[in-house]
Parts: sequence; C-alpha cells; structure tokens
Amino acid sequence: MTKYLRQLLQPMTLLFSNTAWLFGAEILAKLSRIVTIIVLAFMLSPVSYGTAMLALACHELFSLLLKAGAGPQIIRCNEQQLSRYVQNGTIIQWGICLLLLVVQLTCAGIVANWYDNPQIAQLLYVMSLIYLLYPWVSVRVFLMQRANNMRAFGIRHGLCVTAENLSIALFAWYQADVMAVAYGKIVFSVLWLVLFIKVPAPRFLWQWHWPTLKSLLSRSGQIFSSELLKSLRLHLDTFIAAKVMSPELFGFYSFAKNAGVGLSQSIGNVFNAALYPFLCKLHRLGTLANHRVMIYVVAVVVAMIFVVQAFAVPIYLPLLFDDKWQSVALVVSVMCLVAVPALLIDTRCCLVRAQAYFNVEIIVRLICLLVSVLLLVILSPQQPLAFAYVMLLSSSVSCVIIFCAPVFNKTILRFKRGVRHEY
Repeated sequence: MTKYLRQLLQPMTLLFSNTAWLFGAEILAKLSRIVTIIVLAFMLSPVSYGTAMLALACHELFSLLLKAGAGPQIIRCNEQQLSRYVQNGTIIQWGICLLLLVVQLTCAGIVANWYDNPQIAQLLYVMSLIYLLYPWVSVRVFLMQRANNMRAFGIRHGLCVTAENLSIALFAWYQADVMAVAYGKIVFSVLWLVLFIKVPAPRFLWQWHWPTLKSLLSRSGQIFSSELLKSLRLHLDTFIAAKVMSPELFGFYSFAKNAGVGLSQSIGNVFNAALYPFLCKLHRLGTLANHRVMIYVVAVVVAMIFVVQAFAVPIYLPLLFDDKWQSVALVVSVMCLVAVPALLIDTRCCLVRAQAYFNVEIIVRLICLLVSVLLLVILSPQQPLAFAYVMLLSSSVSCVIIFCAPVFNKTILRFKRGVRHEY
C-alpha cells in the first residue's frame, strides 16, 4: 500500500513544483493587479470603467485564436511528431496572428457602433498591434511548457503581467483614462517578446508539409471551437449587461466582476497553465488514469482559495476602495464563488484535451454556454447582484451536469446489459 501511494504521489511533485513556481509569479502579478484595480477605481468613473472592461472582453474574444493554434498540440504530441509539428506550427502561428490583426481592425468599428461607444474602437485599434509581436516567440513558449520548465516560464510571465498591471495604473494616474488598458497591453507584449526571444530552444526551420499542416489545422479548429465556447460563456454576462444596464450600473458590475471573478480567474489560469503540460506528460507515459482522482483533489483545494476570498471581500473592499464602490461588495463576493465550479470544469477540459478528446471538450463547453444562455433568458436579470446570482447558478448547474452525466450514462449501460442478460 505504501509503495502504491509513493508511485501515485511521486509524479504529482512535478505538478506541485510547476504550480508553485507559477503561483509564486502570480502572487507578484496579483499584488500588481490589486494596485491596478485600486488606481482604475479611483481615477475612472463607473462609465469609463465599464468601457475599458467591455473593450478588454471584446479583445479577449478576438485573441482566443492565439490559444487555439499549434500550441496545445506541440505540448501534447510524442517525440516522433515534434519536429514536424513545430515546423508547420510556426506557419500556423504567423497565419493566425496576421488574421487576428485584420479581423480586429475590421470589427472594431462595428463593435463600437453596436454599443454606441466610439472609445471601444480606439481601444481595439491600439490593442490589435500586439498580434505583430507574438508569433516571433510563440513556439519557444510552447516548447518551454512542453518541457514542464515552469520555473523559467513562470518568472517571465509574472514579470510581463506585473509590468502590464503597473503600467496601466501609471497611465491611468497620468490621465490616460480608458486608453490606459490598451497601452498596458502593448507594454506586456513588448516585454513578452524581449524576455522569451532569448530563451534557449531547439532550432526548427519552417517547413510546409501538407499532411501535418492539415492535421494541425483540423485539430486547431476543434480547439478553437472549444476556446470560443469558453470565451463566450466567460463574457456572455458582460456583453448582455452592457446592453440591458445603464452605463453607470454596467460600470459597477464590471468592477465587481473584475475584483471578484477576475482575481480568482487569474489563480485558475495559473493552475491550468501548470496542469495541462503535466497531464500531457502523464498521457505520453500512459499513467494519466492512475492520477485522475488526485488531480481533482488538488483542483478542489485550489478552488477553496476562491471561497476564502469571497468571505474576505467585506474586509478588504472598504480598505482598498473608496465609497462609490462599496454598494457592490456582495456582488464581488458572489462573483468569487462563480470561479469555484468554473475551475473544476476547466480541470475536466484539461484532462480530455490532454488525451486529444477534443469533441468531448467541445460538448462540455457547449453545455456551459447553453445553460448560461437559458438561465439569462429565463431569469432576465437587470441589476448587478441579479446578474451575479444567475452566473453563480449557471456555473453550478453546468458543473453538476458535466460531472453527473458520465455516472448517469454508465448506470444506463449497466441497466441495458442487465436486461439483455435476463433475456
């Protein structure tokens, strides 16, 4: 029994090490993010705050293609596939970034007209410039994650996020208003390029190999579908609230979401960033199934951080923010709790993606989106607190459906086998 536990826990030390390095970097980034939220809340009106957060949500929806390129497949593939995947993956990364540049520049005016807010277009125009920088180093980053070298990745990523947050605060302090968030994205991208371009990595020349390129594009399409559904689910409430609420109420809701689920999500992203390469390594070794329960246990432990944050909101909110934001303290607490089932769902998706079950991941994300849409349509919230409760309910219901469905299916199969056996 002791030997079995040792064999079970030994590989988990790599996950703990990866997560620890990323969490260490995230602590610094999180502190800088708190500074940013405080400065933005002090310098911006609720209307301007809502405009900035809406523009960031739109930009993230456009840029999700970056997550759906060749990266997940380079991290997951075996050693025999690696060379071809990297050679053709570089072509895909450049194609995606140039496409994103054109799409965001084209759609910026359309989005601004839809929300009757020309400032959104200005923000999206500036933030689109970052797509010219990422493809220079993207493959180096993927290879670093594949090697589970989270120490080097975490330090660099933490510095980039910290620089972005502090530069946003600095630009806002010097009266840049909503444009501060766009300038911060530029700072992040430039520093990302500088820090990662010097990372030692195997050299792979570009090579057009159509069978490999076709396979990468096909699976990238599946990953993109999953990321699109995830992003739509994540920002659905923002897009709807921006239409049904007054600009001031939407600003209050955006603040609550940023101070609640925004901070919690940053921790969740760190955990997922460490988890996915680790799961891919276990899958290549053929030992992933042995660690499934332990992975969920770790995910639950991480999710408890969000519960602690929810209870701490009434303490830290009055200390950090001025009186105009105190009315949404309960909204912030509820938004922290939204991140708990969301992390468990993300862990489930990481597990199936590491095994290349991309269709299962799409189904999981589709269920989450449909549940959210149905509840938002049926309950039709109009106020920030009502929106927060609906999002908590939809996240919880989605989690129950996703984790209970496999058990329900197995029960039906056993029942059918039993009926056949009787006859």
